[in-house]
Amino acid sequence: MTGDARLTARVAASTRPEGSHSRAPRSVGVVGGGLLGLDIAYELAQQGVKVSVYEADKRLGGLAGSTKIGGVAVDRYYHAVTTTDDKVVSLAESLGLSIRWRPLGVGFYHDGQRCSMSTPVEVLRFPGLRLDDKARLAAFVLACGRIKDAEALDEQPIEAWARKLSGNRLWERLWAPLLDSKFDGHYDDLPATYLWSRMRRTAGTRSKGGREVMGAIEGGYQALVDRLADRIRSLGGEVHTSTPVRHIPASASGAAIGVVTDAGLQAHDTVVTTQLRPNLKGLLADELEHALGPDPLRYMGIVCLVARVKQSVSPYYAINITDRRVPITSVVETTHAVDPEWVDGHLIYVPKYVRSTNPILERSSEDITDEFLGHVQTLFPDFRREDVIASQVARTTVAEPVHVASVANRIPPVFAAPGLAVASSARVHPNIVHGQAIAGVAEHVAGEVLARLTTDNTQQRSAA
Repeated sequence: MTGDARLTARVAASTRPEGSHSRAPRSVGVVGGGLLGLDIAYELAQQGVKVSVYEADKRLGGLAGSTKIGGVAVDRYYHAVTTTDDKVVSLAESLGLSIRWRPLGVGFYHDGQRCSMSTPVEVLRFPGLRLDDKARLAAFVLACGRIKDAEALDEQPIEAWARKLSGNRLWERLWAPLLDSKFDGHYDDLPATYLWSRMRRTAGTRSKGGREVMGAIEGGYQALVDRLADRIRSLGGEVHTSTPVRHIPASASGAAIGVVTDAGLQAHDTVVTTQLRPNLKGLLADELEHALGPDPLRYMGIVCLVARVKQSVSPYYAINITDRRVPITSVVETTHAVDPEWVDGHLIYVPKYVRSTNPILERSSEDITDEFLGHVQTLFPDFRREDVIASQVARTTVAEPVHVASVANRIPPVFAAPGLAVASSARVHPNIVHGQAIAGVAEHVAGEVLARLTTDNTQQRSAA
């Protein structure tokens, strides 16, 4: 935003006295029309709060939204629902959406060999580990399940904790390569909480037979966010697309007073931002930016090839890669959960999580496609490139927050300044980022906002 525009916004703000009743009470502006922003807005709208959602893109959904591959709408990035995702399941069903459940396989690529690890018996057959390693792995998973309070784990670096609990060989042969794959080689500052959270989520999604069970929302998460938007509007709220927020101004006392769009200042009692901190840069008034304090987190980007193919490529929903000669994070075939008829083919996602400085983010989509399909052929020699119907490369430099040891559990309060609530996927800790965790953040933030609005209204009535 230019300096003149900022000055105009501040002048407009100064013309409205604090405590003015010239606009409707209990008004909330939500910046961001992804799953988090829409879920927060829906929670508030159900309580009678006047909400307005502002999304810069022409479509809602953000990272959970869809894209078109060869004329067919598919998830831009891969998503799944697990049997423990009660908040997502309840929300989807309340909005009239069905979920397709399937038992799925999980594979590993280790030392040039592909193997299944879909059941406990197959884990025991895993060729990369000795028998005593496998016993320690089983004990490790059970130990993670017994740990209920993870706060102490936030202070422990992941490597020392994992070596102590599961042994040096398991760390070197399994955990370290997986973390290298997920964090682009930079994982030394992670807290033990990360591995603990992953083990608990994976263990909780298995059926009685030991296989993981996952589901897919019909129409994907795009259908979920679109239904949320419709429901918000039916409750009297507003959902604006193609409406970027240019600035969030502050009053003379340092309180957020609304949002500035191309149409001018839109006044709100509370503004809720859903962007990760790097994406807030330049958006907030200086007073609000200062109130946030330093950001203790770092962030991962992602480069992801998604391809529609004529036939199934992998026998697994996802394959974990511990052989780092294949420098991608995984190959995920979502049509083991998603009905192939919904997408007119089969879908594979080839993600690579990267640091924001990784030069691959600047490479052409053609080069990335050629390289990533080559990795798919290494993992699955029967794959034929001529079976690709259409493909697309999605990328972003800021996709996922990384909490570091010793500061991981120090999530700041929802209200960074009067009138400004800060919500993002950074608040999912100690969980990893997934739909269930995002729904939990939405519920918590909406509760905090509602409590603050109720308190403010009570104080205004008392002063009147």
